[in-house]
Amino acid sequence: MSRGIAVLGGTGNIGRALLRELDGLGHRAVALVRPGRGPAVAEYADPVEVGTEGADGFVRALKGCAALFLLTPFHPRQDLLQRRVARAAADAGVGHVVKVSALGADPASPVLVHRQHGLAEQALARLGLPYTSLRPNAFMQNAAQWLPTIASRGAVILPAGRARVSMVDVRDIAAAAAVLLTGPPPGEGGVVYELTGPEAIGYAEVAAALSAAAGREIRYLDVPPSRAAEAMRASGVPAWAVEARLQLYATYVAGEAETVTGAVKELTGRDARSFAAFAAELAPRLKGEGP
Repeated sequence: MSRGIAVLGGTGNIGRALLRELDGLGHRAVALVRPGRGPAVAEYADPVEVGTEGADGFVRALKGCAALFLLTPFHPRQDLLQRRVARAAADAGVGHVVKVSALGADPASPVLVHRQHGLAEQALARLGLPYTSLRPNAFMQNAAQWLPTIASRGAVILPAGRARVSMVDVRDIAAAAAVLLTGPPPGEGGVVYELTGPEAIGYAEVAAALSAAAGREIRYLDVPPSRAAEAMRASGVPAWAVEARLQLYATYVAGEAETVTGAVKELTGRDARSFAAFAAELAPRLKGEGP
């Protein structure tokens, strides 16, 4: 008997939202987690601990699963882990892989994140696995990373110029994934959905939305990439991650994150959440009233 749906990445923002979505639909997923992380997902899923060193553990965990949600952490070679998991899914007979990728994914991209996801998608295709790739734009939830500078300087400080970005709420990504994981697999080959918010907005507009939520002025300060890199290094961000983030900001400045699609509504039947609505939910933290 099939154990249904396996979720890799269930302890992150998207994964937690997905497990809640699946639970609400009556599906208790199998959550593949690192040793010791089982309690973090036990409310909504059945945890199965697996290591990341070899494929055998993944094959055993995936036996009998009809579908796999594939999401791994930001890492300098996350494509290698995803290819290893993809091979394990093929060996275990998984019928459908839903992968979180990135807008702009391309195995030949000079942008690290886009290249990694492109290589992982390529691996799924070469294995002949039915797969769906969800390519989201920047996450609205990343705004939580700005809270320290908002608190200390009253500003969002980024090397983004006048870039406009169609940021997407991770809960919309999760809702789209839940629909796909509980439905029939695609036909031969892969299917790609580009997931965005309802509009592309500039960071001055982002700051205005945060200001409205906070009840005080929050500015947007554009800074040179070198200054942003210095700040990231000072806060302990490793060199490879600094470079990867600067590459992404450069794509924003080049206008590559302005795309707006209707894929969230196509898949879920409801409109994508706006940044203004997300900012309103962030109000307690902006006011220093929440964790």
